[in-house]
Amino acid sequence: MSTDTEKKPDAPLEATETVKDEGGLDDDEDAEITLKAVGDDGKDGKSFNVKKKFCKLSNFVMTILKGDPSATEIEVRQVGSETLDNIVKYLNEHKGEEPPPLPCPVRSTEMAQIVSVKWDAEFIDAFDKKAIFEIILGANYMDIKSLLHLGCAKIATLIKKLDQKEINRIIEEEEKWQKEHGGGDKEKEEMKEG
Repeated sequence: MSTDTEKKPDAPLEATETVKDEGGLDDDEDAEITLKAVGDDGKDGKSFNVKKKFCKLSNFVMTILKGDPSATEIEVRQVGSETLDNIVKYLNEHKGEEPPPLPCPVRSTEMAQIVSVKWDAEFIDAFDKKAIFEIILGANYMDIKSLLHLGCAKIATLIKKLDQKEINRIIEEEEKWQKEHGGGDKEKEEMKEG
């Protein structure tokens, strides 16, 4: 009998905890969270507000909110302010809804022919290569798969536009840079063995 008495109070508590875990995003549709950029130097510090429900595309943010549903600010390390601003624009545009997956392999050099959502093509086409790589790194850090795939598809279109000589030149430059800056694979292997 004492076992039954102990189980009865536990059951309602578990149900209450479950409701609390599911809370956060569903209770207040307009609740916002602040994403704060914290660069490598720790001094970036710009903040961007976004509705919690729009953050469903970011597994990074959702994991934090699952652990602390009352969180109102999340520091986003390793993502600069400009990049975080662009990521927030992407989240706001998609409103927490996953866009249709991109075709793989990429068969066109035009993003408008690859994506189903016209806004995505216009968004990613507006950036130079450096900004696209920053967005890819930020999307990877924040675990936003659809934005990561969009950025990678854009880089694929840029590569498809190059002829073989240009691709070889880029690879040679990278290999030369690796050798000059001690990033060669042989050196890494020697360090592991030594």
